[in-house]
Amino acid sequence: MSDTPPPLPPEETTPPPLDALPVVVEEEEGLGQKRSKRTFWQKFGGEGLVASVAIHVVLVLIAAFLIISVTKESAKKDPNAFATGSGGGAAGERAKQFKTRLQPKNPKTTAKTPTRITSKSSTATIALPDLPSVAVSSLNAGLMGGGASKGFGGGSGGGIGSGMGVGRGNGKNFVSLFGAKIGANGLVGTFYDLKQTTSKAPTECAPQSGIPAYRAAVREFFDSGWSPGRLAKYYRAPEPLIAGQLFIPSRSANAAPEAYGVEKEVKPSRWVVHYKGVVEVPQSLPFRFVGSGDDWMLVRWDRKIALDDGYERFLVGGDGKYKDFNNQVSGRDFVIDRSPGHLDRLKAGPWITATKGTKVPIEIAIGETPGGVFDVYLAIEVARSGSRVNGTFEGEGTLKLFRVNADPLPKEIENPGRKLTIDMQAEGWIFKTVTGPSLSR
Repeated sequence: MSDTPPPLPPEETTPPPLDALPVVVEEEEGLGQKRSKRTFWQKFGGEGLVASVAIHVVLVLIAAFLIISVTKESAKKDPNAFATGSGGGAAGERAKQFKTRLQPKNPKTTAKTPTRITSKSSTATIALPDLPSVAVSSLNAGLMGGGASKGFGGGSGGGIGSGMGVGRGNGKNFVSLFGAKIGANGLVGTFYDLKQTTSKAPTECAPQSGIPAYRAAVREFFDSGWSPGRLAKYYRAPEPLIAGQLFIPSRSANAAPEAYGVEKEVKPSRWVVHYKGVVEVPQSLPFRFVGSGDDWMLVRWDRKIALDDGYERFLVGGDGKYKDFNNQVSGRDFVIDRSPGHLDRLKAGPWITATKGTKVPIEIAIGETPGGVFDVYLAIEVARSGSRVNGTFEGEGTLKLFRVNADPLPKEIENPGRKLTIDMQAEGWIFKTVTGPSLSR
């Protein structure tokens, strides 16, 4: 017998519970990695929101660019936009365009009725005053819309160009007794200084001993048929003046250079002002010019000398005959109340007949010889209807101011004095300036 014990029967094993088994994560075939868990931002859809916002931002930027481009283009083409700086202002050559548009104004609210100077009677008994004590510079205070301004703005860029506007800058757009710079209808007056050339070199008329040379140069101008070419070598004021009448009470001879803005270049002696234009005859009744000048004045009507009077005469001699009007002799004097040493009367020229509505060229020349005091007066006398006797006429005995427009008169001649009877309004006898025949021969 063997001492070896018999083998024991195999023990029955009890299977472990299911929750004790390990969890086996199976790998998906072909992925080669584990499936990751999704975050809250991903579950919320954050990636899509970011993409949407980015797309909208791009669209907004594109829209803004298009709006700005269209706005700039409209501003360039908008005729109602106004610019600044085009004449040396803030933006140089490329003026800034403002979106503010000019609002049209009601013309009824902006139009002003000009003050009409009238008197209670058709004629007024007036005389010429003595030399006023007011400084000549104060006579130039009547500025026409602008004065010392430079148009519609200043040097900072506002306005049109460098200041050429209503006012024309530098305070020289005034109405003087010698005329206005702009904005008026009338006779165009050109100022000449015979003491210097166009280059400001002295001429033979410059010294006090040059008065005979001055008179000779003036006579040469008249003998040439009043040709401006005869005065072309002399200094001329840069701008003309436009006069509605020539009625200048006594004042300094420097008033003319000051009115033309050349008082710094011209001494107040041996100057000439030549006015010219074309006027329409207002009535068919005969009339004649009445006036005088210190130192001289001539009137050329339809290329005929119709008045030559003053301390000096150039074309009418002591006999007073006007050869262009059948040798008519100067008419009677109209006495004015003046102190000694000044003009004390106005002289009447020959009678003139013209049909109402006729357009006639007219020229007026005035001048000062030695300097000192200057004055000039020009009026008309109308003939009585049916008064012609022995080839001549009888005048009304009163005067009308010679006028070529109906603009308000300068204050200096509203009421010139006491004795001389002048109708300053001259209603019905205004020789309006028009376009017409040439002044040349």
